[in-house]
Amino acid sequence: MSLFFYGSWNPHYLWLLGAATMLDYVVGGLIANEARDPQRKRLLLLSVVGNLGMLGVFKYGDFVLESVEAGLGLAGAPAKLPRLGITLPIGISFYSFQTLSYSIDIYRRKLKPARSLLDFVFFVTFFPQLVAGPIVRASELLPQIPAPPLAIPGAIGRGVVLICAGLVKKLILGDGIGRALVDPFFAAPLHYNAAEAWLADWAAYFSLYCDFSGYTDIAIGSAMLFGFGLPVNFDRPAFATSPAEHWRRWHMTLGTFLRDYLYFPLGGSRGTPARMWLNLFLVFFVSGVWHGVGASYVLMGIYNGVLAATWRLWRPRPGRGGLGTVERIVAFQLTALSVMALRPIPLTRLGEAVRALGAFSRPTGGLFDLWAFALLVFVIALHLSPKAWKERLLEWGAQAPPAALALLVVIVGAVASLYAVDARDFYYFQF
Repeated sequence: MSLFFYGSWNPHYLWLLGAATMLDYVVGGLIANEARDPQRKRLLLLSVVGNLGMLGVFKYGDFVLESVEAGLGLAGAPAKLPRLGITLPIGISFYSFQTLSYSIDIYRRKLKPARSLLDFVFFVTFFPQLVAGPIVRASELLPQIPAPPLAIPGAIGRGVVLICAGLVKKLILGDGIGRALVDPFFAAPLHYNAAEAWLADWAAYFSLYCDFSGYTDIAIGSAMLFGFGLPVNFDRPAFATSPAEHWRRWHMTLGTFLRDYLYFPLGGSRGTPARMWLNLFLVFFVSGVWHGVGASYVLMGIYNGVLAATWRLWRPRPGRGGLGTVERIVAFQLTALSVMALRPIPLTRLGEAVRALGAFSRPTGGLFDLWAFALLVFVIALHLSPKAWKERLLEWGAQAPPAALALLVVIVGAVASLYAVDARDFYYFQF
């Protein structure tokens, strides 16, 4: 059924999903049965090249060709290169990392191969997280497959509450803020002054947060209905006291993946400050490029890489108290600026948006919308609310009678349906 779910978008790309699945299933088994280290390394290299090769061709192929063509033009040797014309396969950035981590963990002897091909296919294609995460490792999901379904006490109630919360976040809060405050600003940034530009920047950040964390809530809740637990993907990132910590709290499964499979192998924080700075920069650069194809994503990676590495070298040492709140505010604002680069707009308009942040003397463009501003304030308050509140809500769902859960579904479904006409695709579907 998960394969049917994926194929209903574009059945032609089922072969690509199948190729990635079979590659790592076979390679993982061969690595586990191979005692010679040189041969194990060659097999792992096959997995790395195969997964990253498919990701590179299908996601970045045309971008590379366009960049080469532009470079040749600047060098005085203009040439017209052909284009691949490939539609980006939905979810390829997620399942490529997921299958690759399986082979790496087996190589590191931290994981045993899947008991059967059916178990492995289930792990890769499990529909709640297949197209937009969270990125689930084999060590997290494979052990759950043989267990009896619905073995988690209160799983149905918790799942229903999470799904309803995700729908509210996405359809009402995220899309509402985006339509009223974010879209008008980025359509014509030069029409607005600095106050409106900063308001739009905050709105863009929390609109994206509601979109992606809302999807994650729906994915985790849907998995609970089938008796499976998926990893948490958000932990109130605005509470972070540094840019690096912010991204450890935002899309946590991507952050831990890059930490375990890139940052630590590069040496992590060991070695000289310059080496640590370079390692941090490379991790954030890869994160930016992972997010999408285009110069703006490259700039996002470079910006966050420089920001995180510089903050790591500059940050106040422990014991210099009184700076926690200031650090949070500064770290949040500097990080929120990078969200501008995630907008699907040309670089010229991105530059206009950045310049608008300093346009204090420009007259107002009428961006302020009372209802949208109230939604934004509510989202910020909700984001900063204690984690215990969410746990109490989930605990209520776990213990609620079926009639109460049914009523919740009817109410949330009725309200959400009012906003469904203008609903947008989840933002991370494009990755």
